[in-house]
Amino acid sequence: MTRARVARGAGRLLLFALVPALAPALPWSAVGLPWAAAGQDAQGIAVRDGPARVRLAIASEPADSAVFVRYPADARDRFLGRTPGDGALELELEPGPAELVIYKDGFICKVEPLELRPGGAARLEVRLTPDIEVPRRVHLKEAPAFVRSAGEGEEIFVAVLAHVVRFYVEEKHPYELVDRAVATLVDVLNAVRSRELLLRRELPPEARRRYYGEEVDLSAYPPLAFTRGPPALVSGKRTWSLGAGAVAVEGETDPVDLDSFLDMLQKAYAFVRHKWDTRKLLGDAVITHCLIEGLIAALDDDHTHFLSPKDVAEMARDQKGTFGGVGLIVGMRDGRLTVITPMAGTPGQRAGIRAGDVIEAIDGQDTSRMSMDRAVDLMRGRVDAPVELRLRRGEQTLTVSVLRANVEIRSVASRMLGEGVGYLRISSFMNEALHEKVEAALQTLTRQGCKALVLDLRNNPGGLLDEARAVADLFVPDGVIVSTRTRMAGEARTLRADPGANKWKLPVVVLINGGSASASEILAGALREHRLATLVGEKTFGKGSVQRVLPLDPFGCAIALTIATYHLPSGATPHKVGIEPDVVIALDDEAQAKLLGRTPYTLQDEEIDAQLEAAIGILRERLQQQQKR
Repeated sequence: MTRARVARGAGRLLLFALVPALAPALPWSAVGLPWAAAGQDAQGIAVRDGPARVRLAIASEPADSAVFVRYPADARDRFLGRTPGDGALELELEPGPAELVIYKDGFICKVEPLELRPGGAARLEVRLTPDIEVPRRVHLKEAPAFVRSAGEGEEIFVAVLAHVVRFYVEEKHPYELVDRAVATLVDVLNAVRSRELLLRRELPPEARRRYYGEEVDLSAYPPLAFTRGPPALVSGKRTWSLGAGAVAVEGETDPVDLDSFLDMLQKAYAFVRHKWDTRKLLGDAVITHCLIEGLIAALDDDHTHFLSPKDVAEMARDQKGTFGGVGLIVGMRDGRLTVITPMAGTPGQRAGIRAGDVIEAIDGQDTSRMSMDRAVDLMRGRVDAPVELRLRRGEQTLTVSVLRANVEIRSVASRMLGEGVGYLRISSFMNEALHEKVEAALQTLTRQGCKALVLDLRNNPGGLLDEARAVADLFVPDGVIVSTRTRMAGEARTLRADPGANKWKLPVVVLINGGSASASEILAGALREHRLATLVGEKTFGKGSVQRVLPLDPFGCAIALTIATYHLPSGATPHKVGIEPDVVIALDDEAQAKLLGRTPYTLQDEEIDAQLEAAIGILRERLQQQQKR
């Protein structure tokens, strides 16, 4: 599932996608747990200043599940390793009561209480199946209350419907969208209800509360059923029914009367809100969000998204390029919130926080089952306000108080690679001053002796259309850079290079891969079609759609709606096909993993991979050819 990230403003055109390789995987749950009783054979067990340790073999299907253990005297989960593809993960553990925790893709599969006897041996086999997935990005707990009544919910839904019918890149029938909205509301609530039942079956109550917290519990509610009758032969009218147990509401829709569909929507809303949700666990915003996500799902477009007030504020911050925070780049490693790198010159770096430090708590809140978004929100905040971090560094626990400051979001990084070859990486096109930063980096590289350039766009998911054009304009002497096509009269655009501006004239190799999307594909494709660059790496993602952010006032929300496709100077679009490089070089799994772990702040410590090495070779050969002329 891809996720668009956008900025505030109705006129802003966006090209941005998180590619599947970066998107979250499905949660998993345990459906089988054969357990071998512990034996007493102590052969081969090492004794280390205490009783004989316990041998434990753990296998899972599928493999690559993260295994942790927790002892009563230790409040944290200790990472033990990952289950291999063949055989089992072989372990030696301290004896005594413990709790074994199995994770898959960051989600808990099983929590198993154990009594580990000295000198014992056991084998654990876990078979996994995809868990119930809650569609889209709907959160039932602590959902932002962007609407507070059924009337407001209908108002914002109708506004989204009107925008889609008017502006979406393909013509869509409003009746189909309303139908899908009601069906999705039912699907989401049934999915949450089923997952609650699954979690309660698989996890002991204490473990469930510890790892998942107090979630919205719909497990006691009956399943919802939404049915549609066939169209009548003459009138085309269709009956509908929404029921739960012995309670139901019903009606019919008329294919020539939109109000009959909105009436179905209103009645479904009221039924869920007042007849089904008898314990009042759901708010108006949750139900409205489910309906809007259903409407969007009917478009079958991964790049159209509803934006809550929080999303809108986040995108505005990304566009501005600064935020109040501590300056740490973090990620999930083996289920733990880990510092990837501190940003140079930020409070986090000055406080001595290091790459690899595990953040165990933020302002006293445990992070062991905290989402990444929640952790980032807690570390960001008002400038000059303190935030306390409890860190685990090896076996050492540190508590650090950090004063937040303005932190710049860096999207451009550069360095010299030697022998006249410069390197410039663009990690995102979201910043509206990006072309100025690229220009400044090129000037710095030139002063350092740059005569040829590697432009690295790998894993760059895109950003602002105008910035893609502006960066290309630094190189393209004249002509079309990109054009857009839409079904709305007068909305098509052709963006050209400025023929009067000074241009950078150096040999260029552009690095691309499957994570290069949208604005990255515009820049790479335009430079190649103007014969200014050679593309090296792997085929790009293939996103050729343009989104416009349409505010939903007065609710503080917005919809990022696909309104057009973009096309390279030749007229071709990379949409769903990608751009093939001139020189194809694939990276192995280890190199791919290192590539995903890069940031603009880790540049100086990074190794030269096979794709970059090939680019350097091409440029050095061209520089040698120039010297011979």
